[in-house]
Amino acid sequence: MNQLVACCVVGASALLAPVASAQIAINPDFGGCYALRELGQVPGVPFNYGGIAFKHDDPDVLLIGGNANGFNAAIYSIRVTRDGEGTINGFVGTAAFYANAPQIDGGLAYGPGNVLFFSTFSNNTVGQIMSGSINPDKVTGMNTVVQPSLGSLQFVPPGFPGAGRLKVASYSANQWADVSFSPDGVGTFNLGATANSLVSLVDGGGGIGPEGIVYVQPGNPGITQHSVLISEYGRGAVSCYNLDAIGDPIMATRRVLVSNLSGAEGGTRDPRTGHFMFSTFGGGSNVVLVTGFNINCRPNINGDCYTDDADFALFAPMYNILDCADPAMPLGCPGDFNDDGIVDDADFVIFALAYDRLICQ
Repeated sequence: MNQLVACCVVGASALLAPVASAQIAINPDFGGCYALRELGQVPGVPFNYGGIAFKHDDPDVLLIGGNANGFNAAIYSIRVTRDGEGTINGFVGTAAFYANAPQIDGGLAYGPGNVLFFSTFSNNTVGQIMSGSINPDKVTGMNTVVQPSLGSLQFVPPGFPGAGRLKVASYSANQWADVSFSPDGVGTFNLGATANSLVSLVDGGGGIGPEGIVYVQPGNPGITQHSVLISEYGRGAVSCYNLDAIGDPIMATRRVLVSNLSGAEGGTRDPRTGHFMFSTFGGGSNVVLVTGFNINCRPNINGDCYTDDADFALFAPMYNILDCADPAMPLGCPGDFNDDGIVDDADFVIFALAYDRLICQ
């Protein structure tokens, strides 16, 4: 069974109890476009849930870690169902075994060559599974990169600052690291022995306990810069951070998106709609969908639900300035939708198409 909970409305239903307390909510500062849809437990996947990702060659097949953190942990696959608008609303049948992934935690993501990477807890490693394998083809210790133990990992998607880079995050030490990688000649990858950059995921409220990592682009409601969502197990939340030039989170920009969660774990985005999905860890392991995200609606400059006259009022001055390097250009040059360094007719065409659609999709 699934349930739709409107943005910013207190969910009192007992059906939400496995995911969070009765006060589970979306921060209204992000606008009124987002909603929570509980998808429930995945048939056939044993508790605890770990990382989640969509299969690289099938956008309707979800991969999810089961028995997370255990020596008998594995990745399972299950086909999703969709409503008439294409939004995920459930699962088909019972999940099937996909591959062994001992001690998998909140990180599960495809890297180059469709190699499936996963993070482990508490032995602080990164595993790699090649297409067609049912066991890890390579496991790399990360003790010289971050303090034990990892919670998550993710590759920065195309179009984002730091595109293609590998990020790992230590749940225990609240550290985020940028890690180099290179082909090892047998289909998997060698990982760097030290961090290229190291971010402390600690602020006045303490550590966040990072798990799932999901990148989101500007044009999503309430998001005007390239950002990352982090499932914060230690704080019972999913929070949004602006990115620096290499795709690392800027701690001072933290904004809670979803609050009052229990066991916030893996995260991914629906490749068909762009909606955000996360798993939860514990006896009430569950999967939750946050609708309202879009795949690409950057002309929604003010980050509300629509591309309309308010956005044109922001776009027009940037079009007149033209050069993104001009000091008069707003920070980040948000009108440069095709990322060519200028705001010109090509960007206007992109804006006009989105303006005609009005609602971001």
